[in-house]
Amino acid sequence: MSVAGRKFLTSINWPVVSSVLSKHTEITKSLGAFRKSYEEAERQLTQVKEADRPIDFEYYRRVLKNQEIVDKLEKISQSQKVVKVDLADQLKTISAFEAKAVASAELYVKETEANLADLSETVKNIDAARPITQLTVDDVIKAKPELVQRTEEMVKQGKFTVDGYDERFPNLSVL
Repeated sequence: MSVAGRKFLTSINWPVVSSVLSKHTEITKSLGAFRKSYEEAERQLTQVKEADRPIDFEYYRRVLKNQEIVDKLEKISQSQKVVKVDLADQLKTISAFEAKAVASAELYVKETEANLADLSETVKNIDAARPITQLTVDDVIKAKPELVQRTEEMVKQGKFTVDGYDERFPNLSVL
């Protein structure tokens, strides 16, 4: 069976198909039989793939004239050993890394949600605020009471300009 066909068959949600076709018992029975035969064939294929199949070197000695090649291949085949690797340590490391990554992601989600809540509150405050054109001097003094003291000190000192104002906002009347 092709790879695409195998992918298609493994992607079928059999309970859903059975429930949709529940009124058609004949179709449901034939699909069930097909599913069972497919699973049995897949199981047998897996067993064949995993089975250790020895090479019949005697057959090749009878068929081939050059016996040296068969002897060399037999020695190479016998010297080859299947090495089983213990992946438990790597799997533990991966699972620990995954746990740390999940914890970090959850923390990031919480922080982001908190930031979004703060930003949402700020946007609500901005939307609820009066436009600057409707602000009065009393509103500014209520928001920043230290401005009154600073202005009174400037007037006492005879200063009627704010330091740095001309540098930030140059006088354009000359132009």
